[in-house]
Amino acid sequence: MSRLTVLDEVAWDGREIAGDRTATLLRALADAGPAGLSADELADQVWADGLPANPRKALQVVVSRARTATAAEVIERTRQGYRLNLAAAEVDAWALRPEGLRLAAEGKYADAVPLLERATPDDDAEVMTALLRALAGAQGVPAALARFEQYRARLADAFGVDPPPQLRALHLELLAADRPIRSGIRYDVDRLIGREADIAALRTLVRGHRVVSIVGPGGLGKTRLAQLVARSAEQPVVHVVELAGLTSPAGVAVEVGDVLGIRDAAAGRTGPARPTDLLARLVDAVGTIPTLLVLDNCEHLVEAAADLVATLVSRTPNLTVLTTSRVPLGLPAERTYPLPILPPAEAATLFCERATAARPDVTLDPAEVRAVVDRLDGLPLALELAAAKVRSMTVAEIARGLDDRFALLRGGSRAIPERHQTLHAVIDWSWNLLTEDQRFALRRLAVFRDGFSLDGATAVLGHDAREVVAELVDHSLVAVREQGRIRFRLLETVREFSRMRLSDAGDDEAAGQALRAWAADVAQQAMRRLCTPDQVATMTRVRQEEGNLVDVLRTGLADGDVSTVTTLYALLVAFWLIEGSHDKVVGTAAEAVTLTLSEPTPPHLADATRISLGIAGTNQMIFQGKVDEHLLDRLRQLGPGTDPLTASMVAVLLAWCAEPDRQVERLQQMAEDPDPAVARLALMWASHAYENLGDLVASQAAAYRALELCDDEQGPWMRGLLSATISGLAFQCGDLPTAARYAEAALPVLRALGAHEDHAQTRALLAMLAIHEGRFDDAEQIFDEVAGEDSANALPSPLELMWGRAELLLARGDIDAGLTAYTHALATIRAHGLGQARAAFAPWHVFAHAAVVAAHVRHGRPIHDGRDELLHTAQTSLAHDGFVDVPVLGCALFALGVWELTFGDRATGATLLAYAQRFAYNRMLPSFDWRWATSLAQPAEIPPGDPAQLREPLRAVLAGVSQPILRL
Repeated sequence: MSRLTVLDEVAWDGREIAGDRTATLLRALADAGPAGLSADELADQVWADGLPANPRKALQVVVSRARTATAAEVIERTRQGYRLNLAAAEVDAWALRPEGLRLAAEGKYADAVPLLERATPDDDAEVMTALLRALAGAQGVPAALARFEQYRARLADAFGVDPPPQLRALHLELLAADRPIRSGIRYDVDRLIGREADIAALRTLVRGHRVVSIVGPGGLGKTRLAQLVARSAEQPVVHVVELAGLTSPAGVAVEVGDVLGIRDAAAGRTGPARPTDLLARLVDAVGTIPTLLVLDNCEHLVEAAADLVATLVSRTPNLTVLTTSRVPLGLPAERTYPLPILPPAEAATLFCERATAARPDVTLDPAEVRAVVDRLDGLPLALELAAAKVRSMTVAEIARGLDDRFALLRGGSRAIPERHQTLHAVIDWSWNLLTEDQRFALRRLAVFRDGFSLDGATAVLGHDAREVVAELVDHSLVAVREQGRIRFRLLETVREFSRMRLSDAGDDEAAGQALRAWAADVAQQAMRRLCTPDQVATMTRVRQEEGNLVDVLRTGLADGDVSTVTTLYALLVAFWLIEGSHDKVVGTAAEAVTLTLSEPTPPHLADATRISLGIAGTNQMIFQGKVDEHLLDRLRQLGPGTDPLTASMVAVLLAWCAEPDRQVERLQQMAEDPDPAVARLALMWASHAYENLGDLVASQAAAYRALELCDDEQGPWMRGLLSATISGLAFQCGDLPTAARYAEAALPVLRALGAHEDHAQTRALLAMLAIHEGRFDDAEQIFDEVAGEDSANALPSPLELMWGRAELLLARGDIDAGLTAYTHALATIRAHGLGQARAAFAPWHVFAHAAVVAAHVRHGRPIHDGRDELLHTAQTSLAHDGFVDVPVLGCALFALGVWELTFGDRATGATLLAYAQRFAYNRMLPSFDWRWATSLAQPAEIPPGDPAQLREPLRAVLAGVSQPILRL
């Protein structure tokens, strides 16, 4: 911002300068520029009406006044006089030129015009050039032409000269713009959807580069975007030339000449008196006036188009070329713009809008629309072809019909070219441009369902794939994604077309075998590195290939391929274990384990079998409460093996299952094993066992000991997982500082490993901590970030998010909304707790149910039905001698206790509160706040003993609570 202003009133930092001579002095120094004026020159301007008797002494007085009015350092003494010691931006008159030029360059013409007019443009060709362009942009070409004529007349009258060459060239450009030429332009008949960012990017590229190519697969909308750019082009001359109908390379230049009104004399045509060489005449036609030449659909004649463009731009200064092609021109001057597919939201909007146009009463269920959109890769043409089918089909029927998309998607608008009338024709156009080697590669690469690396491509092609993959990328048939390393992907439509061609060629079986061999090699290499210091990089690598590996696994399961299934499942279950995706383990375990156990284990598959059965068995125990005996028998036959981590897992699992009545005792014994891997895993299991039994002190001690035994040479996962475990235990005990410290230690490891579920759960714990400490905005920010993370989490991570948001609403005083959110969270959790996961997630039901009751009680709502149901759950859990999650039961006792203290029998409430404390109830949620509970009443005296010993007296207490009432 300018500190000294002289263009209107003379002022310093917004304060007007007092005294005419002081103001005149400052304006004179500003007009003189950074060089300043001699003392005599400055005096002549300050006293233009007559010098005083002693001009130099009088000038010193005015300079002193000016320094006082501004700052001492503003006016600097030079050898002959004075100058302003200010930067250009600090003097408004000095800032006019650079600021005006900047605004004009940015296209902010209306803002630029007044600055450039005041920057003495008649004496500065650069300023005059910018001014004329700004006038044309802001006020129209006639205004710019009129200003040029004033400028030309002044030069002629004052100096007898013409404007410099660059301004004469600009004058010709303005004259052409006053009578613009547009040929080959077409206009849209419907709204363009989802391309605003692409339009802006293309306009910027066309403004700054000589050759721009819109590149992408067929049906993406390249032609339409090029037409839009042409319609709004700044150049006075625009020609659009369509090349799709040409078949001969020699016809490219001729077609361009026809559009420009040039005839090739050598071809027997006549034309104006111009050179007979067609290229020379094309250069003449586009060489003087700024011109935009659009060459549409260059891919089948790309070499001829490239040769023509290279010649034209090298021989003309003002030509810009915009091309559309499935293949780049490959010129040094070319800037390619890979046109992206439509994002899901915009793709859905396009489908809905076109479907409504086809049948206004069509039912557009969002889930059914998404099912269609997800299958069509965001390809506008495919979406429009699909939308047209609503004339005779429902959206759900269209989605099912996409299993044979090429039969379904045909017969589009009569206004579109024949090559776009069917989806098959769109891809076939590109297929016909390929060499046989490229076709072979595209067929083989279609076996990858989830993209591929260069190594993967080499494996299925049987030779170095670098060159042919690059060629397919150039043809817009293979997309490139950079995610730490380069990945390639076929659009689903291209992949399905290529799979059809693969089957037609009779090569599908050989391609499938190559894919299985590649997958097995990836799995074996990854398993060797998964529990090493290279763990993070290996997890990233496996995650990139997960979709392909799962696809091969499913094929192997369907074919009964024991070797492939065992090899891949061993890697995938280990990967999912570290990632925390237990639902994926559960979802694939039954088939994989059954097939693995269907045959004797050969020696070369022994380690992979131990890993897959060991992890599957552990998950069976967690999610089903028991382990398949056939699985255990096979592990006993194989023995622990020689790998320390695998051996420890097998040993601990077999020990746990061997004597159900002595499980904790066996874990205590194994915790003293000299092998640190065995001791660490036994301590981890013991920590969970102690926590379930309500012995939080022993649970924490075991977790701390396990953490001390972590070896980073086996990767960081175990340390991160145990840190998160200790954090949760500390929070459960109400030790908030320890919970925060270990959570912060765990988060970087979990994030790096991609353990989304554990990471989200740990972050939600920090948000809950913020609620406890009154930092509500911090909690909300964390919850928002967790909700926004792209993860395929099932349970339990979203649980913390759901009840955390409910607690946040309550903490902020929005009681009704908070209680409603809690009720909704409980309903959602119950909906997930079905099937194989029931045993694992039943405690979460009870925990959430107890939280709902406690929250309602704390805010004066009796919630009779919820209380009655919770009482029945607590009574049922104690009615047998099976497994009980003691802290979760403690939460139920807490909620029932505060309910009785508030709405029922206070003596019973005080007793239940004491049992909740003895059962080590989880204090994570504010609704389970112990200080609030004890403010209602102090806990009663109860018999001594641990939770196992207190089952009978607790049963008696619960039996004496007023029974649930049937409410209609």
